[in-house]
This record gives sequence, structure tokens and C-alpha cells, in this order.
Amino acid sequence: MVLQCKHIEKSFGENGILTNCSFHIEDQDKAAIVGINGSGKSTLMKIIVGEILADKGSISLTKNMTMGYLAQHQSVDKGETIFEELLSVKEHILHMEKQMRVMEKQMKSIHGQALDKLMAQYSALSEQFEQENGFALKSEATGVLKGLGFSEGDFSKKITTLSGGEKTRIALGKLLLSKPDFLLLDEPTNHLDMDSISWLETYLSSYEGAILLVAHDRYFLDKVVHKIIEIEQGKVLV
Repeated sequence: MVLQCKHIEKSFGENGILTNCSFHIEDQDKAAIVGINGSGKSTLMKIIVGEILADKGSISLTKNMTMGYLAQHQSVDKGETIFEELLSVKEHILHMEKQMRVMEKQMKSIHGQALDKLMAQYSALSEQFEQENGFALKSEATGVLKGLGFSEGDFSKKITTLSGGEKTRIALGKLLLSKPDFLLLDEPTNHLDMDSISWLETYLSSYEGAILLVAHDRYFLDKVVHKIIEIEQGKVLV
């Protein structure tokens, strides 16, 4: 089990949003929170990730689990370009690659025991790099960006020139590339065209971790999820 929500309650002033909401998510569940506008779907998501506090109840998450969250409106600003921004979620792999390039240059100018020692270090680092899928990273990042509607000509665009919708697509791409154990997505199909929605359906359907979605697109949900958590009049119906 990756998540357990027990007796969650939340009000804003006199407006009660959530009342005694309880449900759980298993390791490989693909689930969706559904309900009419204003029913508390996004509020529940924000409580789960800790953005806001519940008035009552408890949230239990698996220890040492990685979790990724996409809000409806999300900014990105680490990288100079679209491609750099996406790769920024794998900085440790990029650092390993830089170390390998430095070692390759050093091996050209040393001999004997020093070379043997460096080659052993290089071999160990290269093996770790391969285990973490480093050799396929840039190809995988390219596939994610294209799947989300960016052309290769877009990859070099500066982040500062992008619209809010484009930045949200990149934030989604970063989450997909990072592959957390538990993926929480609030309206992930916003800002996507039909081809990108179809690509995302396929990607999420084969995702190995747990997924919790908020989405209005019932066709999309039918393709991706097998568990529905419905909020009606502030209460959860599972």
C-alpha cells in the first residue's frame, strides 16, 4: 500500500468541502478521483501531497517512497532550454556522464598503474551509469517531449519564452522521466492535443508505479484507470 487516507475532513470557513473521506491506494493501482466541479478533488490532492492541512484525519504514505505531483498550474525554471529543463530531473546521471568524459580524456595522457587504476574506476562508473539507464536517457527524454507535442525544433527554445500551458507540459514530462513510485496528476490532459492525450494514455497504462489522477475526461480515465474514487457531497464513494 502506498497511500492510506483515513477520515479526512476539510472546510474553508463555513464551507465544508470534505467529510470523513477514507480510501487507500495499493502499489500498482491506477486510480482516479472524480466528482463535479467544486467537489474537493484538487483539495484532496493538495492534502495528500502536504500543500494544505486537513482539519481532521490522517494521511499515511509508504516510507522511502518517491512521489511526483503535477498541479493544474505549474512553473518550471531550472534549465535554460526545454531539453535541459527535462534532463534536470536526472542531474546525478548527467554528473556521472561528465565524470566519464573527464576520465576518457585523462586516459589518453597516463600510463602504467595510474592508467589501470583509472580504467577500473571508469569501468565501475560506466556500469553504474548503464544500470541507471544513462545511455538511453537523452533518447528517452526526446520520446517524452515528442509524445507531449514538442518537435525537435522546440527543444532549444528558452524556458522564459514559453506559455503557461507549455510549461505545464514540460512539468508533466519531467515527472514522467523521473518515474516516481507514486504519481499524482491533477488534470494532466490540460494543454494536450488529441495525439498527446493518446500517447499519455499508452504511457500511463504501462506505468509500473501507482497513479492517482484527477481528470474530467472520462474517455481518458476509461483507458488508464481501474479504480474510481468518487467524491459526492464531500464524501468518498469507492
